[in-house]
Amino acid sequence: MTGRIILLRHGQTFSNVERLLDTRPPGAELTERGREQATDVGIELAHLVAAWKGEQGRLRGFVTSVALRAQQTAMLAARSFESTVGLPPFSVDVEVRTGIHEVFTGDYEMSNSEDAHRSYSTALRGWLDGDVEARCPGGENYQDVLARYQPVLENIAAGLGDDDDVVVVSHGAAIRLVATHASGIDADFAFTGYIQNCRFVVLEPRGQGFGKWTVTRWADTEVDQ
Repeated sequence: MTGRIILLRHGQTFSNVERLLDTRPPGAELTERGREQATDVGIELAHLVAAWKGEQGRLRGFVTSVALRAQQTAMLAARSFESTVGLPPFSVDVEVRTGIHEVFTGDYEMSNSEDAHRSYSTALRGWLDGDVEARCPGGENYQDVLARYQPVLENIAAGLGDDDDVVVVSHGAAIRLVATHASGIDADFAFTGYIQNCRFVVLEPRGQGFGKWTVTRWADTEVDQ
């Protein structure tokens, strides 16, 4: 076995429902559906990390972005995980870390216009391709995101044992961007591979440097990278 980093997108938010580009923390909170998704994924993660009968299995804890939706997702998933495997409440660690929030959309923040969404989609394609010019007006490019996000993942990877998993609760575009540059997975695959709320990407560092990690799962697709 090998240590894994599980990049989990947060549950549905009120901004998601209204198609608002909500990228600056603290951001919107979870809807009732989003809370249900977070609870459900806690059960799913218990199976994924082989937790059973009062044991955490491979799970070493949750790390979450500072955004409200990510923290709510992490806490609900952790409590559901504990209940599923018979662990005491609040026994699974949840740590808030800076740097792993969503890609900032600049002038289009909190917009749901068609122009904003077209610009965002075009920028996303550029982020995945490594185009330094790609950004929403006034927003971040892919290098800006990696500068704050990559060190957090490298720190987590450095502490992973062969049988360790860490769940990182983050955001859809940021997860796709970072997973692509961490692994070198095909940008076309990453662009078309939308990550729904409370779905996740599994990264395996395998002792390699960032950029040479392996993706083994993308949302609900097993990957043979």
